[in-house]
Amino acid sequence: MAGQSDDDARFWRSLERRLHREWLVITLFSLVLSIGLSLLSDRTGIERIDLTFYDSVLRAKPHPPAGEDIVVIAVDDGSIEQLGHWPWRRALHAELLTQLSEAKIVGFDIVFSEANPDHPRDDAMLAAAIARHGRVVLPSVVNADASALHTPLPAMQQAAAALGYINVYPDSDGTVRSLVLRQTLTSGVQVDHFTVALLGDRATAPVSGRKYLLPFAGPAGSFSFHSYAAVLRGDVPPETFRNKTVLVGAWASGLGDTFPTPMTRAGESMSGVEILANGVLSLQQGKWIHTLPTLGAALLGAVPVLLVCLVQRRLSPRHTFLTTLTLVAIWPLVCGALLILASLWIPFTATLVAIALAFILWNWRSQEASLQHIDRELETLRKAGYMESPDSGVLKGSYDRSLPARVRVLHQSIGRFRRAQQKREETLRFLSHDMRAPQSAILAMIEMHLRHPGEIPDAELLERIRQRASDTLDLMDAFVHLEHAEVSTLDLRSIELGDLVHEACDACWELARRRHIHVEVEDAPELAWVEGDRRLLRRVLQNLLDNALKYSPDHTVITCRVQREGDQWQVRVEDQGRGIPADQLEHIFESFTRVAADTPGNASGAGLGLAFVRATARRHGGTVFARSQPGIGSTFILSLPVFVPNIE
Repeated sequence: MAGQSDDDARFWRSLERRLHREWLVITLFSLVLSIGLSLLSDRTGIERIDLTFYDSVLRAKPHPPAGEDIVVIAVDDGSIEQLGHWPWRRALHAELLTQLSEAKIVGFDIVFSEANPDHPRDDAMLAAAIARHGRVVLPSVVNADASALHTPLPAMQQAAAALGYINVYPDSDGTVRSLVLRQTLTSGVQVDHFTVALLGDRATAPVSGRKYLLPFAGPAGSFSFHSYAAVLRGDVPPETFRNKTVLVGAWASGLGDTFPTPMTRAGESMSGVEILANGVLSLQQGKWIHTLPTLGAALLGAVPVLLVCLVQRRLSPRHTFLTTLTLVAIWPLVCGALLILASLWIPFTATLVAIALAFILWNWRSQEASLQHIDRELETLRKAGYMESPDSGVLKGSYDRSLPARVRVLHQSIGRFRRAQQKREETLRFLSHDMRAPQSAILAMIEMHLRHPGEIPDAELLERIRQRASDTLDLMDAFVHLEHAEVSTLDLRSIELGDLVHEACDACWELARRRHIHVEVEDAPELAWVEGDRRLLRRVLQNLLDNALKYSPDHTVITCRVQREGDQWQVRVEDQGRGIPADQLEHIFESFTRVAADTPGNASGAGLGLAFVRATARRHGGTVFARSQPGIGSTFILSLPVFVPNIE
């Protein structure tokens, strides 16, 4: 036992070390996965989930009014209808500037990088108008590889108050969510965005080359808009633009200067000039949606993953699942709340993927470890003889190898082990009491004879010793038969119950004759075939008859009947004895149980005969039960399945 305990302790330590090692590996893997997915989200495709969530939250977020400081003059469909096809003559733009003389600053979202050969004087007119106004910002364009900057015509460039590139860079899904406010060309020259050039010293924060997420003032049309044609005609008084930042750009549906944004639904878009207006507003107020540095966001996203891993190591599977489910539900809500309340965006999809994978991996590995432990216990129980078959399918792989299947087999084996433990305790009780009692009596009689010779006649002394020795042998014989009935391999053969009943009655004939008890046998109207171990079943019937004889008065009748009940053959042994109290009927088939054991004149025995009967009946797929009326008699009924023999 000490060796087994040491083995168990070593196994548990080994199991604990293995689980700890695998937990460390899973934790490190999950953290690296979370950080890696965060850093490479644009390459793995999970960025799309983050961006979709980001857009939904941004649309739901309350947006304060854009105010009246920024005005957009739109080249809309109505203006094109009135002024003709686009592009218009640049003389019209020069004329527009005269209407905007009171504006704080005017920005054109229209590129003037090429001369107009049809109207060469218009370029000079526009350049002169820009110079007269003195507060006009013109756009430039950075080419695709950032190697060059396409600027306006030299005359216009010299007349402009400032230049800035108007490039916007959509995300991987084609949606514009941010502006890059400063770029460095391949030549090393730094250029500022159009919005920076437009505000100049009025920008509330320094700019850099990172992406600035736009909070957006609302859906399309959130700014003050005026039609280009209406302003040109003078329908809008010039004082309307006094001390305002004015942006002039395309708004018409056919001009192509539109982009999807978080504030637009599927199939909709926002004009480029309004995106610039949102950039001007954000730069003017210093209100951007902030992001952490890429590595910082990745490390922050790994915190919930670490928390789940810590929980998995210490909590039960149910609590681990609930905690994981809670974190998976709460983390996106936390990120959404930070976006709404603090204008801070933290992507979360990489975290959720890592949490889910950590949960799956840990459950897989911990279950594998548990299964191996169960297999070891099953193997131990198999070697100890507590499994039905040494070739268990669970161990050999021919059947279900799932955890429930193995737990079921382990439960069955443990049940057999517990029954064996109970049997062991009964055996110890049997050896310590029932077997010792007659031996102690023999020793006491011998001791008394040695001390007081002749006090008991020799013949009487020998008879008493013989009786006690006989009791010991009877006890041992009953115990061995019970053990044999419970664990031995059955020698199954076709048996005719009627013949077996007659054999049992013949074995009891002499005892019945001495006590003038008549044993009657009522055979079934047909052959009663069963399948079983003939030797065990014959002893079962003998035990039932022996019990009936022990507890029946002289000159009475014992009846044995064989009859069929459905798919069962029944052997009924009826006596005319003193009967069994109702409260003891359900216990009479238990080992070492005797009815009215302390009653004077009660038949001797160890209380193993009926336990043997029940064990044998169960091994043969049958049952045994009793009915009794005190003072009238008892009936013991043995039921066995009907068997159809293959007789050739």
